[in-house]
Amino acid sequence: MFNFLGKREWWYRMNNQKKSNSRVSENIVEYIKRNKISVAQIEKDTGIHMSEFIDNNADFSAGEFLELCSYLHLDPKDMR
Repeated sequence: MFNFLGKREWWYRMNNQKKSNSRVSENIVEYIKRNKISVAQIEKDTGIHMSEFIDNNADFSAGEFLELCSYLHLDPKDMR
């Protein structure tokens, strides 16, 4: 019984983490679009290839997320 509950809890956390990552990535992309920030300039300044996130709805890694928040002067907590 314990192993079953452990696996179920793990699956729930992994599933919700993915949704959370997607929402955070979507929030940053929407912020960039809403404020008409140049994707080419972000790529040049940060080295992050934005096209895969803008076009393919990919998720940012933790490092990319923090780099973009710093670059855009955003509080990471506000992007949840």
